[in-house]
Amino acid sequence: MKKRIRLLTVGVMMAVLAACGSNQGQKESGVQAGRMEPEYGAVQGTDSETAENGETAFSAEPVYEADILRYSEPSGTFSFRKDVEKTQTDYAAYYFESFISEKERRACIAATDRALSCIGTTVPEIEIVVLSPESYDGILISGNRLYTPVQAWDSADYLAKVLLAGYGEWSNYGLAYGYADYLHRKAGLSDAEAEPDGVKNHSFVPASVPEVYDLTLLCFDERFVAAQDVEAAKNNACLFVEEYLSSHSEEELLELLSASGTAEGLERVNGVLEEFYVENGVDCTLTRIRYQYGGVTFDYAVACEYARFYIDKDWQEQYWEANPMITENFLHEDYNAVKAFFEYSERQMRQYQELFGFDNYNNDLSVFISNTAGPPLISFYQQATHTIYIISLTHLAHEYIHSVMFGHCDWNSQWKTEGFARYFSYKYDDYSYDYLNSGYNESKEEYIQKYIDFIDRDIDVRKDFHELENIIVQVKGYTDPDLITTHYIPGSSFVGFLVDRYGEQAVIEYTCSDSEYNAEWDKSYEELVQEWNAYIEERYSEYSRK
Repeated sequence: MKKRIRLLTVGVMMAVLAACGSNQGQKESGVQAGRMEPEYGAVQGTDSETAENGETAFSAEPVYEADILRYSEPSGTFSFRKDVEKTQTDYAAYYFESFISEKERRACIAATDRALSCIGTTVPEIEIVVLSPESYDGILISGNRLYTPVQAWDSADYLAKVLLAGYGEWSNYGLAYGYADYLHRKAGLSDAEAEPDGVKNHSFVPASVPEVYDLTLLCFDERFVAAQDVEAAKNNACLFVEEYLSSHSEEELLELLSASGTAEGLERVNGVLEEFYVENGVDCTLTRIRYQYGGVTFDYAVACEYARFYIDKDWQEQYWEANPMITENFLHEDYNAVKAFFEYSERQMRQYQELFGFDNYNNDLSVFISNTAGPPLISFYQQATHTIYIISLTHLAHEYIHSVMFGHCDWNSQWKTEGFARYFSYKYDDYSYDYLNSGYNESKEEYIQKYIDFIDRDIDVRKDFHELENIIVQVKGYTDPDLITTHYIPGSSFVGFLVDRYGEQAVIEYTCSDSEYNAEWDKSYEELVQEWNAYIEERYSEYSRK
């Protein structure tokens, strides 16, 4: 970062040295780890130099230049253009919306610079955008930029957000919070929240539920975990950083923080955290799922190895009453349920990729969970942007199969797209299967109840939906698996028939082929359909309408 040359008084330089650290042993002639002393905004180290209203005295006025910021949140449904005023220090670039008072600007710059100046290594490029609460009431980290309304600048929570902008937007919030607390104490900032009693006593605080040990963003939110577990997460995050720095350098800690934001590095980070927990008498397995702030539109965002998920603040699972795995406020509360869903989704995505065996799939996939994805209000996969929009979690596996299969099958063939996705989603995905199963159990259709009465026989539980689809095909008189007007059921029945006869891999290969003739089976598509029709008639004729 290029530094503007500005004359400073000796008093200002001495004040910064006092604030951070004569104990660092890394400052010589105003230089700390390759960083020059701040141009302005240096925080004075004595009470006599602090204004009575709590505003820290400044040595020089910040110099602003006009700028324009444009930003769209990931879905594109919320965007803004703001006229801002930019200023630069040695530690960060600051963008203030014009409505932000000078007092608020000074407080933000002073607290941020003072804490960042205590980092014992080179500070990364960080940008902080402060907007008025009336125009932006969310928190968002995009790349190295933090978007935030006015908040308490002298808190570990705020500084943790700044650190995430510097070291990785998907990084573990607990590591950022623990290091933020460390910097606050190193800088001599007064913040009761940043110094939990447990850290003062050097004691570990057990969580009431094991998932809190993940230290993800949601573990610090009382909507998702109990208040005492938020305090436990804060305490243990601070204690971990304190103990880690007792035997490692700050560079190693910050490398760990950065690694926690990647799918590749998280496993190693979790190993280090798990060792810390074992030393404190806790045996736990930490999540591989990463979380991020959601801005104005989204409650939060989630990343796994295969996709990024964005959960709309207003999203409501419309089928929650018909699905025993989903609660009314699902994904908006109870971290354990949130964790279980996304860990399960990651496993399912891996399973489908392995099942279909394609080695060129693009994992740069976005999934928007919203009730406003339409119009019309449907779930769908958008090929052009490699994006899934879903209004119900029961549709996720179906649409994900579309994303994996795109480019490998005839997109105009309904049985190869919709029938295939329906069969394999209900066969392997618990969330969609349980919704379907619940719906069948509540059905008043005589032929479904007749089958349910007969289901006491010993069958593979995962075949019952396939059996019911075959029955529906017979009852409704469906004979063409390639008609979209029949709601995908005949296509799924046809795929299941082929799988039962030839096996999954053979059917996948046939679905992905350009030819309707299968040389290995020595049968054409028309012949296969005729065999399916004959099978349905022979096996399920007792369900025929009288």
